[in-house]
Amino acid sequence: MRIDTHHHHKKAGENLAFVFFMNLAFNIIVVIGALATNSMAILADFIHDASDTISIALAWFLEHVAQKDSTDKYSYGYQRFSILGAVIISVFVIIMAFVILQEAIPRLFAPEGVDAEGMLIIAVIGIIFKSISVYRLHRGETFNEKAILFHQLGDVFEWVAILILSLVLMFWDGAPYLDPFVSIGIALWLIFNLGRNLYKSVEVLLQKTPDNFDVREFRQSIEAIEGVNMIDDFHIWSLDGIDSVMTLKVDVDFGKDVAEIKKEIYNISNRYHVVDITIEFE
Repeated sequence: MRIDTHHHHKKAGENLAFVFFMNLAFNIIVVIGALATNSMAILADFIHDASDTISIALAWFLEHVAQKDSTDKYSYGYQRFSILGAVIISVFVIIMAFVILQEAIPRLFAPEGVDAEGMLIIAVIGIIFKSISVYRLHRGETFNEKAILFHQLGDVFEWVAILILSLVLMFWDGAPYLDPFVSIGIALWLIFNLGRNLYKSVEVLLQKTPDNFDVREFRQSIEAIEGVNMIDDFHIWSLDGIDSVMTLKVDVDFGKDVAEIKKEIYNISNRYHVVDITIEFE
């Protein structure tokens, strides 16, 4: 049985399109500001924001793709393309984060002057842009919207940190090392989080049992159904880290209502966001 997963994708696509163009415009402001202020912290955040924009573009695209039916070439549809995109983006951003570290670490020992007033202006703009994106997404219902929402919310806090840094630099001339220090913090945060995302994405590609799936609990729930003797065999894997697919062989007492048994198995499986279930009775 295939469960319809197309709900709310049109509205989600509109929200993500809005956030994408907001981020794209802000990226242009940030890269100009980073060069004008000579701030490694702002440059580090530009790398982060640019990766966000790519991620949002991919999420927006996938909301449209998610509405397509499966084809002969892709019988499960196109959801797994999102995981491939996550791997590519994660590797790219991690490499760029190491480039930021290579540039920022020497500045700790030979700090350069930055335009604190310019940093303050860009930080204020950043907080405004990111807050608008958060507001647009805060009622989103799809997983793509929620993932981007939390990412944008994290960006708000990063720009607040840069705003505080710019104020400190404006009134404390003896702390130019704080700029590369903050940029190193942002780069390490990127490496940690994107590294974790990369690890999770590879797990999905290798068809690891989904993290939200308790195998023992599932077996006990199915075998507790009246008329079920035991589970002979079952396999479950995730398409995109969210939706999962399952095949199941069940030893049943054919004197019972098999249709009712199947219905109960579907209900239990839905708790784990299983969208495609194949059941074989023995």
